[in-house]
Parts: sequence; structure tokens; C-alpha cells
Amino acid sequence: MKFQVNLWFFFILIWVITGLGCGEDSSSPSVPSGEDSGQTTNTDGKKAAQSGTIMGVITDAMTGNPMPGVMVSLLDQTVETGTDGRYVFTNISYADNYNLTITDIDYQPKTHQFALRAEQVILDIRLVPKFGAVSGVITDGTTGHPIPGVTVNLLDQTLTTQADGRYNFMQVSYSEALSLTVTDIDYQARTEVFELRTERVGLNLPLVPLTNPEAEIIQFLEGFSALIESVDMGKLGAIQGLFSEAYLAGDDPVTLFGLASGFIPATFDGVIAAVTKVFEEYDAVQFRFHEIEVDVTHSREVSARLTLDIISEKGPRPDRNEISVECQMDFRKENSAWKIVFWQLFRIDIVL
Repeated sequence: MKFQVNLWFFFILIWVITGLGCGEDSSSPSVPSGEDSGQTTNTDGKKAAQSGTIMGVITDAMTGNPMPGVMVSLLDQTVETGTDGRYVFTNISYADNYNLTITDIDYQPKTHQFALRAEQVILDIRLVPKFGAVSGVITDGTTGHPIPGVTVNLLDQTLTTQADGRYNFMQVSYSEALSLTVTDIDYQARTEVFELRTERVGLNLPLVPLTNPEAEIIQFLEGFSALIESVDMGKLGAIQGLFSEAYLAGDDPVTLFGLASGFIPATFDGVIAAVTKVFEEYDAVQFRFHEIEVDVTHSREVSARLTLDIISEKGPRPDRNEISVECQMDFRKENSAWKIVFWQLFRIDIVL
């Protein structure tokens, strides 16, 4: 009987142990093999982040041309664009907020924000050039005076210097090699190569004259004398052609007295009338300039201080009048021809 009790106790113990083991297996979580979580798993069981590629082309916003040699930065990496303007970054981890920074010495820097959530992101970027101004004064290389009306070329822009010789180009793209060309019929052409890396570059350029204004004025006065001494009505137009349409005589008392003699016109419109009166009144005229001192402003503008002797004769037994005038005459080139623009008298001596 004792053996039977112990045997039953043994069966009951085996049943309890077996039942508890079956209950633990049914409640344990299971992880199906082959489940896809969207990320890769390394040998340690840790999930690895996904990565992608960022690439693109950097171009000039004005021309659309690809830009080589531009620095493109992302995180702690910096690459330089190739000859085709392309750049590429590889193995960049997915993230929602990246900054791509593009810099070039001649262009406005640019930062582009983007998210990387695909195997490849293409970012084509256009850079806006930096702009500056180029200005200066064009002067006569001999006298140092500014020259108006000179032609100045820079890239596709053309300007003419103002009355003070100044020019000013705005919105010029930064460049390491720009060429400023200055041309004028009375001066040697000049080209200046320079770099624009600041907001303004000043270029004051002297020009070498091609002509001799002093010699030209002396020759002009000789021709003027010959026309007056011809006493030829047919040359009235040529005489008027020596005066600018803007011509004026001085309004001081000495000059006004000289105007009354008839040899010196008051205005351009009065030239023909004044010379006609002289030709009708006198049979012979000597009209001689001497002691000429020429003050050159530039190759198109001069002033002369001089003495003019006028000897006029009329009648069969010549009635002779002689006047000596100290005066100043201002000249200006118009369409490559010298013209008288101003005439003032300082002293008049009448020889009786």
C-alpha cells in the first residue's frame, strides 16, 4: 500500500511538471523570420541608417553656362565642380534638414536647404554674379586736362566722357580680367586690363595726343589772314566757316569799341555782314596775327593770346588806316575742324 501511494505521488509530480512546461511555450512572443522593418540590420542586431546621393550642376544665372571650379559644401565635405559644372556627394544619410552651400569669388554665395529621403536627389543651382562699378577721368597726357567726348568701351557697354572727362560704368560683373578701351580721333587708343573684385574700381587714364594743337592754330590763323586779305566776296562762306555757331565776342568796353570798327563780328550770324562791310569799304586789307601764345587745354580746345595788326586802304590815293589789337581768341574742334568760339579785346592802338 505504501508502494502504491508513492507510485501515485510520482505520477502526479510528472503530470504537474509536464503541464507547466506546455503553458510557458504558448504564451512566449514569436518573431517571424524574414519580417521587413524598412532598415537594414547589422551583425550586432542594430538597425543601420539609409543613405543616398546628392548631385547637380552649378550654372551662371545670367548666361546659363556651367561653372567649373565652384566650391560646393555639405556637412564637413567640400567638392569642386568639374569643367561641366557638376558636383556629387555620395553615402549621405537620410535626414530632413540639410544645407548645401555654394561659393565662388565672383558670385553671390548661396545656401540651399533640402531633405534627403530618396536614393538620389538632384539639385541644380544658379549663381548670381557680383556687380561693381568702374569709373574715372580721361585726361590729356601732355596738359593733364580732362577730355570730353572720348569713347570708352567696357564689355558690351559704350560711353562718351562728359565735359569734365568723366565716365562711369554700373552693374559690371566681377572678373579677374576686364579690358577698358579708350578711343579718340585726336589721341592714341589705349586699352587697360584690370581686375574687378570690389564695389568700385577707379581708372584715371591719360591719353597721348596724335596732333599738335599749337601748330594747327598758327596754321588756322594764317588761313584766316589770307581769306580776309583776299577781299573776295566769293570767300564769305569760307570765312564764316571758321567760326562756331556758338561764337560770341566779349561784351567788355574795349571789345565793344573794336566791334564798331567792323573787322570783328559780334556773333556767328553777324560774320558775313561784318566782313561784307569791310570788303565793300576797303580796296586792300592787311590782316596779320603775331606774338601768338597758345595755351592748350587738350587736343580739341585751346586759347591763344596774340596781337592782330589791321591795315586798310581805300581810294586811288590810298587812305591808310592802321590798328593794332591785343586780344584773346578761344578755339574748339568741331567735326575735326578748328572753330573760333570766343573773341575778346584787351587793348586797341590806332595809328593816325
